[in-house]
Order: sequence, then C-alpha cells, then structure tokens
Amino acid sequence: MPRRPAANQLRALAILESAGREFAGIEVADAATELARSSVYAALAALQRDRLVDARWDVDSSHPRRMLRINPAGRRALEAERARLTAPPRTAFAVDGPARAARFARGGAR
Repeated sequence: MPRRPAANQLRALAILESAGREFAGIEVADAATELARSSVYAALAALQRDRLVDARWDVDSSHPRRMLRINPAGRRALEAERARLTAPPRTAFAVDGPARAARFARGGAR
C-alpha cells in the first residue's frame, strides 16, 4: 500500500491541483508561503519519486526549469487525504458498536 504523503507534499499537490496547469518548482515554492523553500523542493522530489506528479524539463527558457503537473494518482492521494480529514472521528462507539454506547450511557464505560 502506498504511504500517505507528508503535509508539505499535500500542500504542494494542492497548489498544483488549483493551478490547473504546469508549474515550475519555483512557482510552487512561491505559492507555498507557509513552507520553507527547501521543504517545498524536497516535497516535489518525493512526489515525483512516488509518481504523484508528472515532471519534465523546460529547456526553452533562459535556464532549464523542472515543470510539474499533478497526475491522476496525485489527485487520488489528495482526495483520499481530504476524505480522511473530513470523515467523522472513529470512536470506541463506532468500533464496538451500540452495546458499548449503551453501557457507557448507563455509567459503565467498560
């Protein structure tokens, strides 16, 4: 099972998703103002390694730039994390069911 992306990787994925176009690494770093620039570049490298973004080199400009775009796997990872964060918390009642909830309501938490 693939590992869950780290917070800085998720932030970079969210930036790439909202852009809707290819972004240079420096543009992602500029947009992620709450993260250290070095953290953004490490996140982008990890996302590329984990195949959550597509990357290519743009050699047409005055200096080569790595251009990145979120891919379908990256979108799925970002959506899974959003679902995890918005899901209701798992409680002992959800795990053990209504019997435990009824015992708890009567004053017996066991």
